[in-house]
Parts: sequence; C-alpha cells; structure tokens
Amino acid sequence: MDTFKMQVPDGVEDCLPAECYIKKTMEAALRRRFVLSGYDEVETPTYEYLDVFQSGVGAYMQESMIKFVGPSGRILVLRPDLTVPIARLVATKFPAGGIKRLFYIQNSYAAAEPAIGKAGEFTQAGIELIGDASCAADAEVIALAVRALQTAGLKTFTIDIGQVAYFKALVSGLELDEAQTDALRRAVDSKNAVEIEAMTERLGITGRYKEQLLALPNLFGGAEVFDRALALSDEAGCREAVENLKNVFSLLTEYGLAEYVSIDLGMLHDIAYYSGIIFRGLTPEIGFPVVSGGRYDDLLSKFGNPAPATGFALGIKRVMIAMERQGLLSGYYTTDAVVSCSDGCQGAAFAWTEAQRAEGRRVILMPGISERELLQAKVQTGAKAAVYFGKDGMKTL
Repeated sequence: MDTFKMQVPDGVEDCLPAECYIKKTMEAALRRRFVLSGYDEVETPTYEYLDVFQSGVGAYMQESMIKFVGPSGRILVLRPDLTVPIARLVATKFPAGGIKRLFYIQNSYAAAEPAIGKAGEFTQAGIELIGDASCAADAEVIALAVRALQTAGLKTFTIDIGQVAYFKALVSGLELDEAQTDALRRAVDSKNAVEIEAMTERLGITGRYKEQLLALPNLFGGAEVFDRALALSDEAGCREAVENLKNVFSLLTEYGLAEYVSIDLGMLHDIAYYSGIIFRGLTPEIGFPVVSGGRYDDLLSKFGNPAPATGFALGIKRVMIAMERQGLLSGYYTTDAVVSCSDGCQGAAFAWTEAQRAEGRRVILMPGISERELLQAKVQTGAKAAVYFGKDGMKTL
C-alpha cells in the first residue's frame, strides 16, 4: 500500500506553479469575457444524486460516471457534465420563463480514457443561454465560443457546426432502439464508413436509407453543403434542420466570423440531450475538440420546467495543450523585490513590504538571511530588486 502514497490515481494530476499561473490567468480572462457578455456565474455541487444524470445523457456518459454510495445509502455521482446540473438548478431555483444567461468555471469528473484525450478530472469554462429558441441565440453562443477561444489566447482553430435533427430525421423511419441509434450515431460521428456499412447489414437497413447513412459523414465543407444535404433527403425534418442551420450560418457570416466556421452534418455529439444546432472547436495541434456545445431544448423538461436552451463547454487543459504546441503558452508572476533584514529591523522590513504589496507589487520577505543570500534569492526568483533593512536603514543591493 505504501507505494501508492507517492502517486496520484490514473486520470488526475497535480498542477505546478507555472502551469497553475497560466490556468488561473486564462480562467480569469474567460470569466471577464463571460461577464462582459451579460452572463452570470453559478456553481453546482461536485457530486449529485445519480437520478440527476439518469435521463437525457446517453449510455456512453452513464458508463463513464464515477459513482459511490453516500452516507444515506443513496447512489451519488461526481458530476460528469455541467449542463445537466445547471438544468436542474434553473428548473428548481429560478422562476419559470424569461431568458437566463449563466456561466461556470468548474471541474467535471469521469472515468479516464487517455486514448481519446479524456482525463478523469478536467476544468471546463462554459455558458448556458436558457429561454431563447431563436437562431440568434444559437449564433450568440457560437460567436461567444469563438471569442472565448481568442480570449484564452488560441490563434488557430475552426468551429464546425451541424444539426443533430438532420440525423434524427434520417433514422426516424428505421424503428431502431436507443442503443442501436446511439451506435449508429457514433459510427457516423467518427466517419467510419466500414462500421456504418457493417451496421446497416446487421440491422437490415437497405435502399435509400443505407445510401443516406453512408453519405452523411461526407456532408461537410462550406455553404455548398446545404444544397447537397437537401438533395440527399426530402424528409420534412431534414429540410427544417438545413434551413435552421443556414439561418445560423448566415448570422455568423454577418458577424464577420465566417472564416472560423465550417459545416459538418456528419458531426454528432456523444451526449443524447442535444436536439438541434451543435458545434465543436478543433485545432490542428490536438485531435480532440477544445470546445463543444449545442442546443438542448428538451433537457429542462426532465426537471419539470421546460425551456429551450443552448450552450457550450470549453476544456481549459485542452486549450492549454493546443497553445503550448502553437508556441503561445508562457508567462509567470513578476517578483518586484526580495527583502531581508537584520535582528531588530523586522518591523521596518515588514511595514515596507506590506506598503509595497498594498500598491500591487509582488514582494517576498525573507527575514534573517544575509545580504549575500538575499542577492542569491534575487537571482533565483528573478526579482527586480533586493532590499535589505539593517541598523543603518534601508538599502537596495
């Protein structure tokens, strides 16, 4: 057992000073961006009753939850997601109706899967826009995702946008159960043509349905995708999904964000609660999304207070990894001075140090070390100055 006291479990890690500085600086910048955009911060508990997550999140998330039995004997779960708890929060603590703009910067937890870039503990910064079903709301959230990545410091990225209702309309006539639909969704999302072909064979899907499913992963690109999508299916639900996506894309173009946006109707998120526009941010430096989100109009109804909603979550660690690979990750606290003193001068040294700190300067007090040791400390800390208090008063070394 002693071998484990020097280790941390798989999927979690310590955050050392330089990384912690960058992480907290990024979080502060994102918090300011969200506040200036009209969003209010909320926090939800680290763990919740399992019941909160038992509907609307899909089998994949269910399997990855970290569960334990609480003192009352009820099964609890470390939150694997922030959107579901906020849906519960809004449904139970806020008055019904109206538009709510909320944001969070909190950790989530799940079974670690290093092969797909999934840590066991991860910090997410995200927003939820609740009570607005309009295309303008979808465009607002996507635009803020772009600005959030820019605020974090990321330079190179693309936002892929899709419409999960298009896929749902395609498969609505196939009489598939939830597990079969989810497996097919994952095959399409991964653009795995071999697996899609095999699944259609196993499920007895033939004719135009099979052709549509095999074509779906290739419905990506620019505005030309809209015509290709309409040509692929004349289902009313598919037409409505494409029209909705066109309207959101048009707004983003008006906002001057077209250079960041591409269309991908074969993109289908893991989480079952998405109902309309979905999107994710990608960067060449890592193979996993740095931001992901979309519309989830049915989720709040599961908590007895139906309302349309959309939002996104940005992965802080993933953005940091991408920035490091883009050569953009740097910075640390600047130490303005290191201070020491001889016996009997501690009061003067402390008073001067506190006065400097009150003016916003970073000062490290090291009473009792010699002038020579203080100069060494100046080099080690990168301090701008070394100040010594002795019987002859204060001097800068």
